[in-house]
Amino acid sequence: MGGTGFAAGFLGPLALTPAANQGPLLGIFITGPLGVLLGLVLFGVTRGLGLTAKRQWQVLKTFAVVIATATLYVCLPEPALNGEIVDAEVERCGPPSEGVDKAIGDWEKRIAKVTWSPARPGWEAYARRSAQEDNGAVVSVVVLRRNTLYEQRKPWNKGDITARGWKDVNKRQSYYISDPVGLCADYPAGKRLVRFVLYGGSALNSRAVEWPPTKLSHFLDLQVLDPVREEHRKFAEKQ
Repeated sequence: MGGTGFAAGFLGPLALTPAANQGPLLGIFITGPLGVLLGLVLFGVTRGLGLTAKRQWQVLKTFAVVIATATLYVCLPEPALNGEIVDAEVERCGPPSEGVDKAIGDWEKRIAKVTWSPARPGWEAYARRSAQEDNGAVVSVVVLRRNTLYEQRKPWNKGDITARGWKDVNKRQSYYISDPVGLCADYPAGKRLVRFVLYGGSALNSRAVEWPPTKLSHFLDLQVLDPVREEHRKFAEKQ
């Protein structure tokens, strides 16, 4: 029983959730020791009931299958956050250059706290030049509602997208948008938007090689407001 619990708890996470680097600890510290304890209990119960050796082996095999199955089920990956659909109202729209000075100040503070990764040379000038030449914009909105989307990762539903359902928010937030030049004319104050925001679309969730990041939306620490994807349209319906 201990060997079964250890094997299932150690190898199960490696096969089913390889991204969870602490997964094998399940077999070492939890399912392995629990299997040993359960084996001792089963031994005492079967001996106390006077079961024959053949019957004891049957009980052992049955419970070994149960503990292996239960452990592997626990190891199955949970749904991963995919993104969210936001229902928002525009307050204002402006060029990225309006927020670049504040972003530079924020990055200077972050750089001052970090000693293990020096900032790339000329990053301030690069940021200002990128913001001036960029065709995108920064839109400030009031997020009225959001619908959080998840990607299923179990073997029988891997890749399926599910939604938690619309939730009232009423929160002010800024996003980066990359529509064609002149886009702010298409986003007047009071306009209602239903857009998709990909999870991990900001510098806080990204693992950019450059420090500070060269991607403008990451440098401004803004998520990107994209059109709703075709596979997500059914979740964008207003209910």
